[in-house]
Amino acid sequence: MRFGTPPTLRRSRLFRVSIVTLNTLLLAGFAFAEDPSIRVKLMGKWQQSDPDGQTKSTWTLKELGDSSIHVTNSNPSGTVVDFDCNTGGRECEIKHAGRKSKVAVYFNGAKLVELETMKNEVVKRRFTVTPDGDTMELETIPLVPSGSSETTHFKRAPAEVSKQ
Repeated sequence: MRFGTPPTLRRSRLFRVSIVTLNTLLLAGFAFAEDPSIRVKLMGKWQQSDPDGQTKSTWTLKELGDSSIHVTNSNPSGTVVDFDCNTGGRECEIKHAGRKSKVAVYFNGAKLVELETMKNEVVKRRFTVTPDGDTMELETIPLVPSGSSETTHFKRAPAEVSKQ
């Protein structure tokens, strides 16, 4: 008479425990990637300057209290886009340089992702703050029609002093 658990049953239990452990570790990794304090660093006003120090482009990202974000992009000629949208990935109708467009905005870990659809064009933008907290990288990826991606760097704009 044999006592104990058969080897195949032991392997089966070990396999199940391994799968559960792996899933827990993966989900914990996503939870740490979703750290809201990392997202807060992305909020603010970011400027890209030419070699002479003149502002070429400005992005302003402001988190709204209801899982939404206010996004503004401007250049020396004026405001290119200014909209509020949820950060859950649902589409929002906007005007980009006066033309109708749709955007979907969501966080992928510490990156803010924006998918913009304008007629037959789709562009993906990924906003990321570098570890120093003073530089934002904006990766622009043309999806339709496909093209090569471009990464531009923006510096955090100095806080404006309120006049009283």
